[in-house]
Amino acid sequence: MNLRQAVRRLAAGDSDLDAVRRGLDTLLRSAVHYDFAAISTIDPATMLWTSCYVSGIDPAGSRDRERVLFDLEFRGEDVNGYTELATRAVPVASLHQATGGDLSRAARWQTLLSQLRVTDELRAVLRSEQRCWATLTLYRAGEAPRFTAHDVALVADASSTMAEIFRLALLRAALRVPVGLEHPPGMLLVEPDGTVGGVSAAAERWLSMLDDRGRVPAVVQSVAAAVRAGNPMARAAVPSRSGHYVVLHGSPLSGAGITDPAVSVIIEGARPIVVSDVIASAHGLTVREREVTGLVALGRSTRQIAGELGISPFTVADHLKSVFAKVGVRSRSELVAAIYHRHYEPRAAQGAHPSPYGWYLDQNVAGVPG
Repeated sequence: MNLRQAVRRLAAGDSDLDAVRRGLDTLLRSAVHYDFAAISTIDPATMLWTSCYVSGIDPAGSRDRERVLFDLEFRGEDVNGYTELATRAVPVASLHQATGGDLSRAARWQTLLSQLRVTDELRAVLRSEQRCWATLTLYRAGEAPRFTAHDVALVADASSTMAEIFRLALLRAALRVPVGLEHPPGMLLVEPDGTVGGVSAAAERWLSMLDDRGRVPAVVQSVAAAVRAGNPMARAAVPSRSGHYVVLHGSPLSGAGITDPAVSVIIEGARPIVVSDVIASAHGLTVREREVTGLVALGRSTRQIAGELGISPFTVADHLKSVFAKVGVRSRSELVAAIYHRHYEPRAAQGAHPSPYGWYLDQNVAGVPG
């Protein structure tokens, strides 16, 4: 079984985000080998970190290490930056290869990684259908050899599958903690004999958008059949009666070795992923300024932003000037850093739940301004 196939098996059961990260850590250590790692979820609207799982290193001082690494990342000038990696055809790379073997060319190695005796770093952005859901950062230290091209290829081959696993784990979290979601996802169960039971109230609402005659649409059975046929992350998108798309995600409930498992189907509405209402409201951003801010956070240039929004570069510059004034910053890097430190970092520190739609599920964590 290759790494991608092993990762797909994590879709079975009802694994939460922490269980998924622990499972990935175990699989990756066996396949690639490393000394310590950081496995983080990110907001696909901004590429900013919403939670982080660290393994293989003393967690003491992790906040200070994160701050150093994040501040370097916000400047956008270091080797293998995450936002730059996210735009590559293959969003996985090793630091040793990128620096030609001279790790001192990377600011983070000079500032921090050399103190940890790091000999190489492998970064991966977990991207699925043009959306980024998580990042992997794997480190070898001491006398450990460098990551090979084969190691990079292994992680790259499994990267989109890992992204889908994270998205599925976040959807499961949204079922448990739907706080702040106007239209939360729902879930239903399809038994091995095809009968449907355990339909949540939210799932009933989504199903009624597909068929108002009280019948379970055929697409539910199609997704369940695909799961039983060996696809543990089967998915389908179908138009509702109003024309908006509804998305169904299937995964097996039974453990390995069960040939005909029950299937859970999560059903949700397709929706755009944009900069959070919380951030936009906190700074009084207009709809267009919100769009520009999100694209800046994703590392887009002025010309790229103009092309994506269908406006002139001069108009983009005007919007940026207004955003800078409202947020109280003078540059793109300061803008992204300010958004992270003011809005994401406090919520991550207090254990807010990352959302499958970007931002967080519980938008009003105690002690954190919303």
